[in-house]
Amino acid sequence: MTTVAAAGRFNLRREPMFPLWSIAGVAAVVAILATYPLYGTEYVMNLLGMFVCFSIFALSISLIWGFAGILSLGQAIYFGMGAYFIALSLKLSYAAENPTRYGGTIPDYMEWNGLTEVPTIMAPLMHIEVAIVCLLFFPTLLAFIFGVITFKRHIYGVYCAVITLAEALILQEFIIEYQAYTGGFNGITDYETYNNMYFLWVILGVAVLLFAASRLLTHSRIGTVLKSVRDNDVRAEFNGYEVANYRIFVFCFASMMAAIAGGLYAAWMGIVSHLDTGPILSIEGVIWAAVGGRATVIGPFIGTFLVKGAEFFLSEQLAWAWQLVMGLLFIFVVKFMPDGIMGTIGKSIAMGRQRAAYAESEDAFQSGPMAVITRLRSAFTDGNRGFMDNLLGRSGRRD
Repeated sequence: MTTVAAAGRFNLRREPMFPLWSIAGVAAVVAILATYPLYGTEYVMNLLGMFVCFSIFALSISLIWGFAGILSLGQAIYFGMGAYFIALSLKLSYAAENPTRYGGTIPDYMEWNGLTEVPTIMAPLMHIEVAIVCLLFFPTLLAFIFGVITFKRHIYGVYCAVITLAEALILQEFIIEYQAYTGGFNGITDYETYNNMYFLWVILGVAVLLFAASRLLTHSRIGTVLKSVRDNDVRAEFNGYEVANYRIFVFCFASMMAAIAGGLYAAWMGIVSHLDTGPILSIEGVIWAAVGGRATVIGPFIGTFLVKGAEFFLSEQLAWAWQLVMGLLFIFVVKFMPDGIMGTIGKSIAMGRQRAAYAESEDAFQSGPMAVITRLRSAFTDGNRGFMDNLLGRSGRRD
């Protein structure tokens, strides 16, 4: 933010990383959500936990799309990987302690497909700690490999979007084909979940931490470079920046964030299927980020709660037309608010501050040494008075 001193000199004042109003707002929202189970219904509590998980997922899309210019239609790959790691771990543990109807101690879908024991490669997932490590490592590794293959070869834009879309379809087919290990089309269900108030607090805590980390990233030097890459990657490369490395970094970070969201979602909802890895969820995440403001950190949360909340409300009140209403809402936002809700609000506030700073600077110039130049200019353009009269401020007759 720029302020003007009384003498007409400019001083640059950096905006705080976390303004007090944002801290107060986030604390108020978190307090409302955290205390809702004390007085609300279980159904709405389930929705709130799911919305927060989806908000983290939308935030991961916002980081790569809104701040780095990478449109991914397969971000749900990493969300689904995280969800499957946690779901498999919880399912294996539950089956070992609670024999199935067939008397076995392995997941029921494995028995249906002829397996007699848990595959060796999946056995370590019985420990939730191993599943968490896999959740953090393997999606990030896959994102790194994808980034090296694509970004190092300067594959951006629509080509990158098509490649990620194809990856999501491939993973979906893999899950359906190898149903003995993944549950196939039916997914993984019937395992012990953490659907309670205390785990909702864990979800909220993780969301706040990732929100703060994203804010720090986007307002750091790396974030500044990412924005320049988004606006003009050729110019950023000519300025000496390794554009591919920056994109690989943010893509890996966002993929890990999506995997964390998927793991929380699996532990909260108690069901994971191939749909959680496919392009439909990815496109929904793009819509949530676009509606809230893809180039903001808070926008994905606003967009997710608004769109998903409206979806559940309208599906009950307007069962025959709710999808049409949601489509019209998205078209309205894209047409009249291309920067999203929070992006439009932020741009309006920034323009207001710029106008105020410009007016203040004009006043400072008029009251400072520049006033002499202004009077000289008016003297040359005013034909009713002479040069010396205007310069000296005379209003009498000429000699």
